[in-house]
Amino acid sequence: MNALKHRSKALLAVGLLAVGIALAASLPFAFHHVGNFKRMSHTGDTAGQAAVSSLPQAAGTWGVGATAGLKAEMIQIDGRLLVSPGSDDRGRVRPPEANEQALLWASARVAAWAEVPVPRDMEQPAFEAFVQEQARARGLSLDQPFPFRVTGAFPSLRWHVVTGEKPAGRSSSGHGAHGAAHAGHHANQQAGMKVFHEPGAVGQLVGVYSGTALEGVVSHPGERFHAHYVDDQLSVSGHVDAYAVAQGAVLLLPLR
Repeated sequence: MNALKHRSKALLAVGLLAVGIALAASLPFAFHHVGNFKRMSHTGDTAGQAAVSSLPQAAGTWGVGATAGLKAEMIQIDGRLLVSPGSDDRGRVRPPEANEQALLWASARVAAWAEVPVPRDMEQPAFEAFVQEQARARGLSLDQPFPFRVTGAFPSLRWHVVTGEKPAGRSSSGHGAHGAAHAGHHANQQAGMKVFHEPGAVGQLVGVYSGTALEGVVSHPGERFHAHYVDDQLSVSGHVDAYAVAQGAVLLLPLR
């Protein structure tokens, strides 16, 4: 009986691996992901899932994520990986360290972008609807993941960097307490964070849209957007909680 049970588990594991490989092969823009938001939140497991050095780093690759132990945020700018450690009080970035591990990661490679001017000031919900509308108009499937970027000014902006330290209380949420309306909803109690309020900030958001395919995997369950901020000097960066986008900013969507 035990042998049969072990064999069944082995066959199930092989089947799930095959499904995962098939799904990965079918994702557009060489979309690559590591870890799982829902699994992390439910289990509390923040162990590394892949070496940062193993992540795709070709030119044209853009991505966002967090390191093992929720000790730092990560962003990728045109193939260049930058890490924002929770030990820095200003959210400054550094190159990845040797043997650093990724806990959560999502990236895609883009050869050409469509530039879409933002026609008016938009709060986050309106802007996310705008992204979906413009993506659909350009033939992108809202069921599949894709990367996006926003360059310009942000009339309101709140972002954070996880510290890896145990949060002081329930209000000290872990990775990804998105927006005031969601404060506490995403508290995973896995790590504290340093929060930065920067109304009027200029720079860019680098993000991924999960689609239905990866909702809860590369984004929080019930959400489809996961974005990080980086300034124009590529000196500070972190996970975006809430924002508004100014008229004249530019939304970039992948063409190929």
